[in-house]
Amino acid sequence: MERRRNNRSNWMAGSVGVSSHWTADTLRRDGSHPVFAEAVAAFDVQAYADALASAGATHCIFTLAHARQFLPMPLPELDRILSGRTAARDLIGGLIEALSRRGIRFIAYYNHSCNGGNDPAWKEACGYAAGCAGNLDRFAENICGIVGAISRRYGDGISAWWFDSCYSVDPCGPHNTITCDMGDWRFPWDALANAAQSGNPRAALAFNSGVGQNFAYTDRFDYYAGEAVQLDEPFAPPPLPGKQDHRWICLDSPDWVFTKVPPETGFEVPPRFPDDALAAYIREHAAAGRMSTFNILINASGRINQAPLAQLRRCRQA
Repeated sequence: MERRRNNRSNWMAGSVGVSSHWTADTLRRDGSHPVFAEAVAAFDVQAYADALASAGATHCIFTLAHARQFLPMPLPELDRILSGRTAARDLIGGLIEALSRRGIRFIAYYNHSCNGGNDPAWKEACGYAAGCAGNLDRFAENICGIVGAISRRYGDGISAWWFDSCYSVDPCGPHNTITCDMGDWRFPWDALANAAQSGNPRAALAFNSGVGQNFAYTDRFDYYAGEAVQLDEPFAPPPLPGKQDHRWICLDSPDWVFTKVPPETGFEVPPRFPDDALAAYIREHAAAGRMSTFNILINASGRINQAPLAQLRRCRQA
């Protein structure tokens, strides 16, 4: 008999949401690059929440940190490792409150920002760069400390976590982008899971293993990251019993983040897929009990690319 799905992810079955890669590298609509703290202060929380509600979103995956380790909130745990990387305004707290009032659950996307060469100062400060020649346990403690502090700050306001770039700290999966010598050291996934659930034991967890991959770094996950490039993306291996299936895909730019202005369209990038194909995709995954998430470009002020947002609204009603 198939094991029942754990109750942390029960709400996800059939949920349709929007993902926003809003980061320290996100541009203004005109292509200029604001200072991070100024961008945090200028973000229009209510307009953003209204936009997601207008499209019928029932959850939101919002990026806390991506290529560079900047967090849009006050957080002493990050300041102690590397100063100048937080903000006075609690943008995440404001988003959680605004989205909750509209019946939209908040999923926290977190990246340790050691995947690639975007943030060498952070890789050095957090303990990743030196690898096993330094102290990788300190690196893990730093990451878990940040995640735990965020979890306890927002409590049950965070319904789930989506952890990215797992393949930069653990070589056992289908991808390996590690850029330091880790020897036989293994990232402590249980410690990260405990940190993420320290403020809300019911928060569901996902650990991304790459496009089309359902690889499990740990049995502490509750749902699949589900990263896809195409609507018909094949996934392997099959989902495990009791684990929530999920699909995540970009509706407009496959670059995820608004870091360059397309020469012809500016910020307004057209949808990648026709309406009928997207509507069928939403129906198919809802019927299968999967959660679906659609990444849509967002600029520094919090304005979402309107054409794919309108498309999602149409296709949700189809």
